[in-house]
Amino acid sequence: VGVMGPWTCDPLLARALPEVASRLAVARLNRDPTFNEGYWWDAVVLAEACHTPQAVTGLLNAERYATGLVGPLNPATCGAAGLLATAWNKPLVSWACLGDVEGLETLVNPMPEPAGVLHVVLRFFRWAHVAVVSAPQDLWREVGQGLAQELRARGLPVTVVTTAGTQEDEAREALRRVQRADGVRVVVMCMHSVLLGGEEQRVLLEKAEDMGMTDGTYVFIPYDALTFPLPYHRVPYPVLANNTKLRLAYDAVLTVTIDSPDVTFHEALRHAKEAYEVPAHIDPSQV
Repeated sequence: VGVMGPWTCDPLLARALPEVASRLAVARLNRDPTFNEGYWWDAVVLAEACHTPQAVTGLLNAERYATGLVGPLNPATCGAAGLLATAWNKPLVSWACLGDVEGLETLVNPMPEPAGVLHVVLRFFRWAHVAVVSAPQDLWREVGQGLAQELRARGLPVTVVTTAGTQEDEAREALRRVQRADGVRVVVMCMHSVLLGGEEQRVLLEKAEDMGMTDGTYVFIPYDALTFPLPYHRVPYPVLANNTKLRLAYDAVLTVTIDSPDVTFHEALRHAKEAYEVPAHIDPSQV
């Protein structure tokens, strides 16, 4: 199984430790006869380029390495990856692909589509007008553009789609565009969560606090938390404890994430360490 992602050029995604996670997954598969059905599983981590054109061309080599693929993470490459996987008759399992693409017979979506989950939440609260603010990297730009298209296809008016990096003036300009738009209630942030170290989101939320946008006028929703179970129960996040302005701004953040009722991520990683399934030096808070 090839595990694809921009592991070598995105420092936060590299902290997901794809090699360790892949080895842990296949080790458990190989121990479980109800899953392995006599096969011996192995995994290889495949680096996905951070720029979309290179990411697409990089897919061409994947056939040599794997009989199945997990990824890619850039939704703009899903069409090409899906066509190649169909031609190779290899399964492609990706939670990043946005929308249904016809003709991709081997594409598998392993979880509820984030855009669909977000639409249910927005409809429940009757929040129709949405703005999308993305980090400037290709991956997040593509996520933001794809999310806007998906929400529009579901009948929601997405009036602002813009980017904001780590400079305060970029965040200010993006937020001014949100303020100038008519009736925007929700800002979806397509970028790494500040709780995991995302600088773009920290700057954006701090600037929103400065501009008086975190008083309940706007709701800020992190997109990335829709794709993994963010620990939320009795979990200290130092970035909030050490930053008063960010803590005040975070009152305006609504996090929608996958629940993990039996065991949190940190507990699961600790159990794997205790069972010597992953290296003992790994600090769960840094993963």
